[in-house]
Amino acid sequence: MGLVGLLLMVLDPFKIIRSYIFKPIATFGLAAAEEYKARKEKSLNTTKNVFLKLFVVVLVGFSVVWASIFLYLYFYYSYMPSVLHTKDVHLNIRDCPSDAIDCKAYPTANVALTNHHRFLMVGQPYKIILNLEMPESEHNGMFTVCGTVKDYGHMEIATSCRMSMLHYKSDLLKTILTFVFAPLLIFGYREEKQLVTVELFSNFLDDSNHPATNMDITIHCRDIQLYSAQLQVVANFTGLRYLMFNWPVLSAVIGITSNLFFILIVCILSWYHWDDTEWISDIRDRYQQIVKGASKVAPIEQTLALNPFKETETASKDWLIDEE
Repeated sequence: MGLVGLLLMVLDPFKIIRSYIFKPIATFGLAAAEEYKARKEKSLNTTKNVFLKLFVVVLVGFSVVWASIFLYLYFYYSYMPSVLHTKDVHLNIRDCPSDAIDCKAYPTANVALTNHHRFLMVGQPYKIILNLEMPESEHNGMFTVCGTVKDYGHMEIATSCRMSMLHYKSDLLKTILTFVFAPLLIFGYREEKQLVTVELFSNFLDDSNHPATNMDITIHCRDIQLYSAQLQVVANFTGLRYLMFNWPVLSAVIGITSNLFFILIVCILSWYHWDDTEWISDIRDRYQQIVKGASKVAPIEQTLALNPFKETETASKDWLIDEE
């Protein structure tokens, strides 16, 4: 520092260069640097605010979209029942005692639909169908199938009987089909059987007080021959359920869009409500008025407690004035 000061004193003894050249340049440079630094910090803060607002908008939009999807899925699985319930039916010949008069040895089965829980949705109509896989035998003629729906207390809820039979085929048609499908019949890829569908209930409605838990099935034919039997409970959709089941994509788009619209309205109204702070000032003013009113009422009550006859005397004076 001593050498630098000595050089400056030798080169600029009257401080003309330092005062009129170096100092303005240094001042201008520092001002420019400060301005550049302020602009940089301002732009950085602006960029941070933009990214922060963008992050908040993306987060809120993502949350709103997933909330709309979740609400639609919750509504779908709570409103739409199961479409199909399938139960295997194991038929057995009824064991009748020798002295029983009304008992007849018919194939019967008891199908447990559920274990003391609700099986069907209340208010939803169902079709109850019995599928019988039967051989094309001469013994299989016309027969009657009866079904009785019961609750967990074995009380009968509904009973239905339907007649059915195999589809008729003439001897000529049977011969032609046998020759045509002979290779498949020989190697076991095809069998001489038919699937007979018996619709026991076409519009069954479950009772909320007595839900269906069991079903008794009886085939009124002793000589019937069959391979297997299966019970199907099919939901017969109508109205909104029909649209949601047959057009699931369109229904999902409409449902999610509607949820998104209402949630956005709620969010916008909430944002405007919380952004306007006048209602907070109104609440504060009302609270102060209530507090002041309570503070005024308290001394009056204390005065009345100390002078209970004052109000009576005032009332009597007013009455006398009125009389005059």
